[in-house]
Amino acid sequence: MGYKAVIKKDRIDAIIRTSGEIIEGTVHKLPQNRLLDMLNKDSDTFIPVSNAKVYNLATEKFLFETDFIAVNKNHVVVIADNTDVN
Repeated sequence: MGYKAVIKKDRIDAIIRTSGEIIEGTVHKLPQNRLLDMLNKDSDTFIPVSNAKVYNLATEKFLFETDFIAVNKNHVVVIADNTDVN
């Protein structure tokens, strides 16, 4: 029987802008890391986002909502903590 370690992560409400979309959702990160650290970590290609709402960047039209989406870091233009945005 194998042992599975549970890694506790912080939840951050975030906005992610790609070249064509705006994604609002919850990003899960290690407590000692910043959002920037997630982008700079070479071993992970995707940023996991839960409770995501996706909008078209040009029109700001709502496209879809999903419980989970994996965002390719190579497509991220901007990522920001959404808790302080009004």
